[in-house]
Amino acid sequence: MKLLAPERLIPIYALGVVGAFLQITGAQWDVSAHILGIVETFFTPAHTVLYTGIGMVAIASLSGLVLRTNMAARGKLSPSFFRGVSIAAFGTALQIIAAPIDFWWHSTYGFDPFLFTPAHSLLIVGMIIGGVGMLIGSMRLLRARRAGEEFPGPPRLVKLVPAIVILGLAAVWAQLNFLGYWATDITGMAYTFGYCSILQFRAFRCSPVNGDSLASLVSFLVASGIFAAAGTIIFWTSKSLFRRRGVITGIALIIAAVYSAAALGFSAFEMSFSNPPGSWYVTNISPDQGARIALFIPVYLLSLIPVLVLDLSTRISLRRTRMIVLSALIGPFTALVDGRFSLGVSESSLDLMGFAFLLFPMIVGGLAGWAILTGTAHKIIPSLAVSDAVRSDGRDLQKRLRFWQPKI
Repeated sequence: MKLLAPERLIPIYALGVVGAFLQITGAQWDVSAHILGIVETFFTPAHTVLYTGIGMVAIASLSGLVLRTNMAARGKLSPSFFRGVSIAAFGTALQIIAAPIDFWWHSTYGFDPFLFTPAHSLLIVGMIIGGVGMLIGSMRLLRARRAGEEFPGPPRLVKLVPAIVILGLAAVWAQLNFLGYWATDITGMAYTFGYCSILQFRAFRCSPVNGDSLASLVSFLVASGIFAAAGTIIFWTSKSLFRRRGVITGIALIIAAVYSAAALGFSAFEMSFSNPPGSWYVTNISPDQGARIALFIPVYLLSLIPVLVLDLSTRISLRRTRMIVLSALIGPFTALVDGRFSLGVSESSLDLMGFAFLLFPMIVGGLAGWAILTGTAHKIIPSLAVSDAVRSDGRDLQKRLRFWQPKI
């Protein structure tokens, strides 16, 4: 294949999706290291994975933009094929700007464990925009493949498009959950805006954002709703894209693997064998804590069972009321696929009343995810929903999910 040949389009999106997945994996690993207080230099293995992913998305975005310019002059490919790389390019630009700021921030203020800092905020927002862009472009390829459009690439590459989309959905699900942590990081907000001094944080004396404060409780509840909304969005998107059952379970398995290795597994190992110093989020670390997290991982994986049941028993329905009820169920169960959140719930010692209190924002989040997808599907992913078994008849996702529209 020539460098600027149309056949490069699938490898470009494959590279971008893999890069987006590496970014969120590296980010989870990096967060775990910061929480344990073991980050002493900018150049860490986690940062290597993270910035490798950023580089891959950057290369894919730049290659896509160059290819778009070349193909536009020849009229060989529709501009819609390049919408994803255009979005991803903006996200990558934010991350490239953030990289030197991140280096300077850590060199100046130390290796803080907070997400809501200027550099981390740019990196996170850019990561999500890049991941969403690559997913949108990959879904456009999937629609073209199923609709029988003239499609660039040899058959062996075209067959990989569904797998690229599935990995893209997993990456975006994990990224949206990460957005939930960033948006509710009240401790990082207090740190960044100087509500408490650095010395107060290092002495664990910023009382308004302590773990037992009202602000912390509210942020935890809001985060649970965001996790539920993210899971619901990915659940129904995958159901719209793939008629066969088992796809969303596979996506959840990918997410669980990331959390089990980069978040829970890494933390358990370091706590058990390395005696890390800890940080604002965890103190007085002992091997017993590591053993507890390690024993929790099999329990956490059981959270996939409800997702599997919902996956096998749910299909795109034409009844609005049924969809509302299902979204209210999907939200809480998909929220628990987030490993850090599940660990937090398990260690919170909630009684029945407390769990019911936590369940409410997750149900609301499930309904919100359903509503968000309804309102944005026709703008973000037009003409998307074509099943494996049926070729496109011109219906877009908005029409296929027409039960979401008010009946007059």
